[in-house]
Amino acid sequence: MSKEVLLNKPQRLEPKSRINFRTKEAITFYILISPFIVMLFLMKLFPFTWGVIMSFTNYTGFNYDNLKYIGFDNYERVVTDNFAIQSLQATAVIGLITVPLGLFLSFALALLLNSNKKGVGIFRTIYYFPSIIPVVATGLMWRILFNNDGGAFNELLGLFGIAPINWLGMEWCRRALIIFMAWSAGGGILTYLAALKGVPKELYESASIDGANGLQKLLKITIPVLTPVIFFNLVNGLIAAWQLFAQPIFLAANAGSLLAVPYEPNYVYLVHVYQQIFVNQRFGYGLSMIWLLFVFSIVCTRLVFYTSKFWVFYENETVSERVIKKKPAARQKGVSSVA
Repeated sequence: MSKEVLLNKPQRLEPKSRINFRTKEAITFYILISPFIVMLFLMKLFPFTWGVIMSFTNYTGFNYDNLKYIGFDNYERVVTDNFAIQSLQATAVIGLITVPLGLFLSFALALLLNSNKKGVGIFRTIYYFPSIIPVVATGLMWRILFNNDGGAFNELLGLFGIAPINWLGMEWCRRALIIFMAWSAGGGILTYLAALKGVPKELYESASIDGANGLQKLLKITIPVLTPVIFFNLVNGLIAAWQLFAQPIFLAANAGSLLAVPYEPNYVYLVHVYQQIFVNQRFGYGLSMIWLLFVFSIVCTRLVFYTSKFWVFYENETVSERVIKKKPAARQKGVSSVA
């Protein structure tokens, strides 16, 4: 009888853990990424918010006791600042030259290096290497090359009986800057090479059967297939062009520190911002200039994204197919609005 009672006695269940496996996994995940979240807040979000707030004040770096909210006065001042407008125009002109030039050079070099011949890896390294050298080293190097007295460029011109050129002077400084930036345009070679390796060989074989030559293959096959990569490099190039700062400083006539002021052709927007913040102690005004540049960069990028539907092709999609797709959507929207 006692054995039956013992057998029929309900077994005591051990208490289950209140934290299941998924919860433990989530806690571990957030613990591991917590350093990144802290650094994101301290190094990104906090300065971002602080910069927005200070741009609406008379902040000069040391006037916390007399800090006042002045509304949009700093932003209105940027619009009426002749130096800010001229520097923005200089940045736009240099960008309009260097961005297309960089796209063309990197694409052309990628076409030349897209082969499996022996030793091509050495040339890929040589052409890509300038894009990873620190701008300080390249700036000093090009300053020596452009030197008016004994520079390599003037020595080369002297071999042909051409008088020395003051590359760092008012007249030629912008040309020197464009040459400097074109030399480091090999950063896009990697993306172009990767895209070229992904172009189906069947397309070229079919084009050859139809009698297409090399130029026709380039215009009808290679470039359309690579338009997403061209679009990617174009957006990155535009963003980098608006952020141009160090290169004009190192080519300035009195270059010795970041406080050097380039000549007017190379006096770009961020140089003017740097002068206002760190030389003239106009922190609020300089921050407002930065935020206007940020908004302007977004607008330009959005315009490029808008135009991409007319010239960027994904897989087998064509412009006509996109138009056909958009027409029913527009009609449906009109019908819904009428209803």
